[in-house]
This record gives sequence, C-alpha cells and structure tokens, in this order.
Amino acid sequence: MKKINRYIPFGIILIVFGTLLFFLSGIDQFIRPFAQPILMGSSKGKDILFFVVFGITIILSSLGDNERIHNHFMNLNIPRILKDNDFYLKLSLILFLFTAIMGLIVEVYLRGTLGLDWNTILVIMNPTMTSTSILHSHLYKAIFGIILGSLLTYIPAGIHTGSSLSAYTPSIIYALFILIPIIYIAMIMSLQRRKGISRVLLAFTSTLGIIGIMDGGLFGTPAIGGIYGMLIIMFNGNILDGFSDLLIKREERETVKSEISYKVTKNKESKIRLLKKFLPHIALIFIIILRFSIAFYGACPDSYEVNMYNAHDLDALNQYDTLNLTEHQNKTTVYLSNQYNEMDLLNNLAISLEGKCDWYSLSWNIYSYL
Repeated sequence: MKKINRYIPFGIILIVFGTLLFFLSGIDQFIRPFAQPILMGSSKGKDILFFVVFGITIILSSLGDNERIHNHFMNLNIPRILKDNDFYLKLSLILFLFTAIMGLIVEVYLRGTLGLDWNTILVIMNPTMTSTSILHSHLYKAIFGIILGSLLTYIPAGIHTGSSLSAYTPSIIYALFILIPIIYIAMIMSLQRRKGISRVLLAFTSTLGIIGIMDGGLFGTPAIGGIYGMLIIMFNGNILDGFSDLLIKREERETVKSEISYKVTKNKESKIRLLKKFLPHIALIFIIILRFSIAFYGACPDSYEVNMYNAHDLDALNQYDTLNLTEHQNKTTVYLSNQYNEMDLLNNLAISLEGKCDWYSLSWNIYSYL
C-alpha cells in the first residue's frame, strides 16, 4: 500500500477547521486571541481564509514529493532555472513587492481624484462601511470581495468582503490583482521538495503574505510576515534545513551536527555571508521603521480633519467637539478636537454618518495611541 504524504492529512485538517469556522458561529472567538497578532485585527473572514489557504498551500507543497510528477517536471524541455524552487521564491518576492508598492501608489492616486490628502483614511459608506489607507490598504480586498460574492450565494455575518470600495477603485487595480494568483502559484512552486521546517514556515508565511497583500497592504502585519518568511528561507534556509535534518533517524544526527557546525564556522569567516544571514532581520526592521516614520510624518496632531461627500443631516456631529465646519459644493469639511483616539473616532463616525454621506475621510493621528 502506498504511503500517504504526511503533509496531506495536516492540510486537510486545516481546511476542515476553516470550513467549520465558515458554517459555525462562536468557534472563531476561541482562536481570535491567537490569530489577532499575526493577522492584524483578526476577523471571522480572515480566520477562515487563513486556515483554508494554509491547508491548501501545505497540500500543494507535496506535489513535488510524488516521484512521477517530479520526474515529469524535471524532464520538461524548459530552461533549467525554471526547475529551481529558489528561482520561484525570488520571483514571488519580486512580484509581491511590486504588487504591494503599486497598491500604495494607487492609494495616493485615488485620494488625488477625490481631492484628499495622502495621509487620510478613506471610508466608503454605501452599501456597507469599508475603509482603506496607505497604512492599511483594502484596494485588492475590494476586488477579491467582488469575486467572492459572485462565487458564493451565502456569506455569513462577520465576513466583510470590502466590495463597497470597488465603485471607487481605479481600473488599474483590476489588472494588478491578476498578479496575486500568479504570486501564489510561484509560492507553491518555491515550496516543492523543501525540508520540513522550511516548508511549513514558508507555507505559513506565504499564506500570511497572500492575505496581507489584500487586507492590509505592504505595511500590514501579514504582508510584513510574508516578506520576512520569504527572506528567511532565501538567506537562512540552510540553517533551517540543518534543524530539519536533526529530526531524522538518531544514528544520522552526529554527522548532521558536524556539518552544521562546519557551515556556521565557514559563514563567520566571511562578513558578506554573515550580512546575508542578518539581511531578513534588517529588512524587517527597515519596513517597521518605514511604517512608523510615515505614520508620524503624516500625522495631524492638532486636530482631525473630516471630509464628507454628499453629506446631509449632520446633527449627529453635535456630540463631537467641533472646531470648524465649511462647505464647498458637494464636500463638507469638519475639524474635530484631537482629544479622541483615532480608531475610536473612525468607528464612531461610521455610526454617526451612516446613511448621511457617500464617503468620508479622516486624517490620521498616531499620537492619539500614545
């Protein structure tokens, strides 16, 4: 009887769990504390997507373990580089960064078309609230929401597709969205025939990255985790493979340990190699510093600027400490006191302005979290 690849049962368990989250209410509350840090604001929809995509990724990573499939692929008349999983890892990273950076550029362009500053959170009100900003972009999520809505006849409460934003999304985002499945395919190719620890880590971070590029963008925690994971495998994969080898038969461990020790010694002899080992961590720190630098540079600490389009019946704003209000054609601008926490104000305005404007924008203020 042919032995079942050990990754397949693991992937099936993840998919089944994600499916249960879709149909049963309440289960997601138990995993929310664990999912919250890695998914940057965990929700039922992101939890489901994470477990299902992670499970599918793990299963697809085992395709190359099948000798028949592997031999057929290796015998294809294609350039040798296209048979190297490291090539696909580099390709997925390049496409990932390009897609994420283009998302930020389109965010800036979208605000320009609406007459808004780049450092604002845009909130579309109809038919449901959907927000997006440079620091937490949902442009690609809007396209994914349209696709999801066309495929599913039933979407449970708690799953927010973000499709409201699609009416304002520039057309180029539709073209850029095509890159996301291409990135995922490249990620699957990069996973083939990798050793245990490297495979699971790359499958995990790849899943985070695919979710993050749609829900959060370049500066979101999932996308940063995806980039970090790809760089770890790219520059420290041999170390992880060494640990994977330590999990093999006991009689082989001493040989593996001596090989790892030799590799580490050789790496210390070269500053360039040592730099490469630390490059993933340097890149992680750089992205985090860049995110906070943009957040502080674009902050408006003196007051909040709220712009509303086609606003009417604004009596609900009387509950806020209003500093000034001006109207120009279809746009109403209100300045509010800086006494409010940014996230609380954003959510409260969504309630106050429901059915009273097409969209509103809020200047961000990272100082309100301090």
